[in-house]
Amino acid sequence: MKGERMRESRRLITFLVCLSSTLLLIASPAFSAANETDCSKLKAYVEGLTDVTFNKPVTNVTATWHAASGSTPDYCQVTGWIWPEIQFQVSLPTAWNGRYINSGGGGWDGSLVGALTNGLVLGYATSGANGGYMGANWPGDPGSFGLKEPYFSMYYNPDDYPTGAGGYYGDVSPKGEGNPYACQKVVDFGIRHLKETPLIAKKIIKEYYGDYPEYSYFSGDSCGGKEGQISAQKLYYIYDGFYIGCPLGGHVAVTFRGMWDTIKGQDGHLSDFTIPGCDFWLMCPTVHSTFKAKAHYKAVYDKCDAVDGLVDGLIDDPRKCNFDALTDLPACADENDIYSETCFTLAQRQALKEIYAGPHNSYGRALYVGQPLSAEYIGPDWFGGINSGFAYALNDGWAAGMFANIALNPPQGPDFDMMAFDWDKDPKRVEKTTCTQCYDDGTPCKTFNVQDVLDAITISPNPVPNMGGLGPLYRKGGKIVQHHGWSDALVSAFGGSSQFYESVMRIMGTERTKSFYKLYMVPGAGHCGGGIGYYQTWNDGFEALVDWVENGKEPGALNGTRAANTDFYWPAPRTRPICPYPEVARYSGTGSLDDAANFMCVPPVQVRIEPEVLNLKSKGVFSAFITVPHDYHMKDWNLHDITCEGVPAKFGFAHGNVYVAKFDREDLQDVVTPGESVTLTVKGVFYHDGKDALLQASDTVRVMEKGQGKDKDKDKCKDKDKD
Repeated sequence: MKGERMRESRRLITFLVCLSSTLLLIASPAFSAANETDCSKLKAYVEGLTDVTFNKPVTNVTATWHAASGSTPDYCQVTGWIWPEIQFQVSLPTAWNGRYINSGGGGWDGSLVGALTNGLVLGYATSGANGGYMGANWPGDPGSFGLKEPYFSMYYNPDDYPTGAGGYYGDVSPKGEGNPYACQKVVDFGIRHLKETPLIAKKIIKEYYGDYPEYSYFSGDSCGGKEGQISAQKLYYIYDGFYIGCPLGGHVAVTFRGMWDTIKGQDGHLSDFTIPGCDFWLMCPTVHSTFKAKAHYKAVYDKCDAVDGLVDGLIDDPRKCNFDALTDLPACADENDIYSETCFTLAQRQALKEIYAGPHNSYGRALYVGQPLSAEYIGPDWFGGINSGFAYALNDGWAAGMFANIALNPPQGPDFDMMAFDWDKDPKRVEKTTCTQCYDDGTPCKTFNVQDVLDAITISPNPVPNMGGLGPLYRKGGKIVQHHGWSDALVSAFGGSSQFYESVMRIMGTERTKSFYKLYMVPGAGHCGGGIGYYQTWNDGFEALVDWVENGKEPGALNGTRAANTDFYWPAPRTRPICPYPEVARYSGTGSLDDAANFMCVPPVQVRIEPEVLNLKSKGVFSAFITVPHDYHMKDWNLHDITCEGVPAKFGFAHGNVYVAKFDREDLQDVVTPGESVTLTVKGVFYHDGKDALLQASDTVRVMEKGQGKDKDKDKCKDKDKD
């Protein structure tokens, strides 16, 4: 009886505790309601804060109330300056959801990132910075903010800089100081602003709402994507999740390739401007866009579009197409015909081949990644003519400034000639370039390797993490959702995305990598969207990350959409799943190509034909080994209806990640022409989760008729007898 009363008492206590907790959640808002009065009070609070690196006070603080406008809610925005030239802002919505997003910048940074409106609408507190320096204070050449003394004062009048036009730290204009803190600003550009901003933002959030954020996120594209990759390695403890788009990977790395491409574009006269007086590289029509773009697009897409088994105006995975610019582009009979719309000179074909290959030395050793196929899509330009997505791969006006001002010792500033860059010797110099910063407060001088503070990835054909790797983020339980367009010509998707992800899988293991890091490669998409691809909205992609972090729901396919008339040749609006790498979207075989419902994400397949030499007149079978990545099992995908050049397989079986299909050699006699290098295409159908998905892959073998090999051997013997 006594034990029963005790059990009843425990049940009653449990009920009351649960009831009181429920009532508390219903009756009390999670956070205090902030308002305009609270906003104005933040100014004094923030003026009392210091940075974590040098313990210097935050200056020039503002606290401004913004009334609701359209879909943007009312919010309080705080701005301030951190020594020597970091400006930050923190935006605080009245209806806070208890979460926080820090936003990355774009291009070369150098201006204050505004409030992330999408985040504010959803109730997130947001922040951003200027990337560690203010571009308006320095000469217009990219990277000039990092040109160290005495070189800065050799090339520019120190009495004019910094101008102070973009704002500054402290009460006194620094105009006329020259550039004594160039090295510190390089460090601040690379990593320090990414640390100082969120740490101060969280203090401001606590002061305003009465609590720290429950979850913290990073969101950034392009340069901001690189900043996310740096933060995921070096500042993983600040965040729970990273939403990373089209990342540079590294600022030295991306400009290294950009300079190579620009040089090659000039070598082939493809990047020459065609409108007199036009001098803004982002907008000016070129020889390529005016005369060559249509022929370039046609040659690439005619050869590569169907490689995945579906002609749909998109190149699904550029790595699967064996396009050679030297032989597959139509050649001009007259080598001076650089303006022809139907052919390419030898110099132009060589230039394009080099751009696809990527930087290498004079011995052919690859130094970094090249340009993926598929950026050749065309669309309207600023002047009503034709523009090509490939334009950025021919002329990157932001690239040379890195090597003029920051990444080579001694720097040559505005005297730098990129055409004189020595691809045998100078890459090693870049790798070793350092800067040293001395301070006027007794802090010891510090020396920094430039690449190590600016790049999240290594400069190599297969980039790996350059800032410690992602192991600490994995162990913390953090997550990454990353996306990149295959057709990005400004920032090669091979660099900080596909090849980087492959490297992480090799280092950490495929299963472990996929458990915290998802990559989405988007066919046809240009730099951070655009192009002719189908892209997810920011809300869909970011919310997939949040659901993974907070609810443990692993992201699957994202919803990609493309508006009508995006593609000249395929004008219908389109939806399609964007699959987690390495999976690809495959057509079911029925229904509209523009409807995502008719596609399914499946693992990519590779085919190997054995034996490598097929005698069509001999009896027996040959085998097609159809392989998916090692972490998939063929039995889960129910492969059927397998053919080789239209000939059905006799039988087959699955084993692990391989399906072995057997074919009768004699069945190919009437469909395959003998030759030294014959491409055989294998097709089949996956059946998974109640849906079909067509697959296709190819291999190249030698095909001969009976006796062909013996005749060749006899000819060899005759030749020996003649000798």
